[in-house]
Amino acid sequence: MMCLTKRRCFRLITLIALNCLAGITGAHAEKCEMPQSIRFSMIPLGDHERDIKLYQPLFKRIEELAGRPVVVMRQSSYAAVVEGLLGGGIDIATLGPATYVEAKNGDERITSFATTEKREGVFQVKGPFYNAMLVVLASSRFVDIATLKGSRLALTDPGSTSGSLLPRKQFTPRLGMPLEQYFGTVSFSGSHGKSLQALMHGEVDTAFISSSQLEEANVAGKLPANQVRVLWKSEPIPYDPFVYRGQLCDSLRKQIRAAFLGDAATKDLRNLLDGFKATRFIPIDDSHYAGIRKMLGQ
Repeated sequence: MMCLTKRRCFRLITLIALNCLAGITGAHAEKCEMPQSIRFSMIPLGDHERDIKLYQPLFKRIEELAGRPVVVMRQSSYAAVVEGLLGGGIDIATLGPATYVEAKNGDERITSFATTEKREGVFQVKGPFYNAMLVVLASSRFVDIATLKGSRLALTDPGSTSGSLLPRKQFTPRLGMPLEQYFGTVSFSGSHGKSLQALMHGEVDTAFISSSQLEEANVAGKLPANQVRVLWKSEPIPYDPFVYRGQLCDSLRKQIRAAFLGDAATKDLRNLLDGFKATRFIPIDDSHYAGIRKMLGQ
């Protein structure tokens, strides 16, 4: 670099330095997003519209703390929620354990930060865990796994931990063959709620359902516990995580966490927690799902 005078040379060097600093600052800013609205989504489990109503107090807390509205993004499948997170069209979501691992593999910046601590019930264990259960109607002729051979099986969604993935990993070794070879038909219902409906209406003979969804159906009187026979139960599974995109600015992520985990959260969100048969939200991180990642061979 050639300068005619020392003063002009100093000015040129200063200008270059400022431009470089601006470039670094701009590059950093691109990694931090402050969307005008916070887009929330959830994997389809039971009654989607009922769940959205239950979440309203949480949305209100997020809006008060973050100063921006929450917009619900309705998705029809587990994969669609993951795609929304990876594509930047969803900011916060509730995922299944395996779906979370899949999303995290697609973008390591996706962060799990909270889950619910469940109340103990007929089907549900206390704490941030649940089980996959293979169930039939108590009035049916199916009394054990041997009697299920050739019957009609309902899975939920290909991305569901308890409704598809874990049964294939933990249950099929007992059969010595794939599900499709043991059962007469294997179909996907789309959600745990739809699998329960199919079972109750006689459209299928058996289904893999999460213990938390069975508990909700029992408490609501939709499918009382005495009308259900459990033929198989998985090992405990860490409960569904709430996640956010890592591209969100740190201040916004802290505000979102506070909405779930702040001192007033349990009191303000009592109706929501009661609706999901939970006692409180508790903090989690990626280490809680190491067992799921190992099970999936990832």
